[in-house]
Amino acid sequence: MKNKNNPAGATLAAVGLGFVFSYAVFAIFSSDSDDELIFPSGMLTLVAIAGVCYLAVILIKLFLVPYLARRQAALRALGKDGVRVLRKDATARLAYKGIYAVLCGKFPEAENYLQQALSGADVRQNQMFCVEWLIKLYETAEADSKLLWCYRKAVEISPDNPEAQSRLGHAYFSDGKLDKALYCFEQALRYDPNNGYSYFSIAKIQLVRGEDEKAFETLQKLVKINENHPLCHAELADYYAMKGDREKAEEECKKAQLCGLKEPEEFNRRINAMLSFHDTEYDGKDLPSMYYRRVLPSGFDEKKDGEQEGDNDA
Repeated sequence: MKNKNNPAGATLAAVGLGFVFSYAVFAIFSSDSDDELIFPSGMLTLVAIAGVCYLAVILIKLFLVPYLARRQAALRALGKDGVRVLRKDATARLAYKGIYAVLCGKFPEAENYLQQALSGADVRQNQMFCVEWLIKLYETAEADSKLLWCYRKAVEISPDNPEAQSRLGHAYFSDGKLDKALYCFEQALRYDPNNGYSYFSIAKIQLVRGEDEKAFETLQKLVKINENHPLCHAELADYYAMKGDREKAEEECKKAQLCGLKEPEEFNRRINAMLSFHDTEYDGKDLPSMYYRRVLPSGFDEKKDGEQEGDNDA
């Protein structure tokens, strides 16, 4: 990632403006007449002092303050006992250097320090701490393959962590590995029976597989846990739309939107596309790609219209 700021250029510009401003002020106040500006030699010292002070302020603001802020943020990340831990734990010092490098945008250096800290950590909490910062690093760097490694590592370190299981499950689902995704979400529910996201994700997997009745039962469980979750009602709307039940689909649409569903216009287009599918008015537009494999109307060219799959994915 490129840094759009140019501290050096900003510094030179600010110093130049400050010097010109100081020159103008002192020259005006030391003039002997209205037609001639005199710049006494005694004022040169004052201008120089003012310029140096101005430059010092700019340098402090552009370099020292951000430096100290990043150092403080990296220290806070280690917790309230960060200073004490740094003095006693070499692994913590590596993690601290890695976090600081992340904040500075020095990704290769940050990765090196954090991987060393992860290798040296012998407590699960510290290992998870390093993995979470590696995840932040790889998310910022958009390193998807390394992100998946982190998700797997988090589950390996802490298999009873529902968040880690759900995160890995989502990665598998996005990659089309439904069996692995389903296993992760089931593990998340094992340790957190009220994990709404896992229920929601399992329902999506079941819908993709054509297991409509199982998906409906899963969504009903989710409604009992959180009846005001927009995504739950959105999936129920999908379910009814696929069944051709316009009345119930529209009812769930309204509930989803009342609960704060994002991008309602796109959602409505998707539901209308599925309802039109059952009304034999389907033209391939706006139908979610994950439903292409389910059932296709006569005359639908899967190879041709499937090219839109990436564009129409909900």
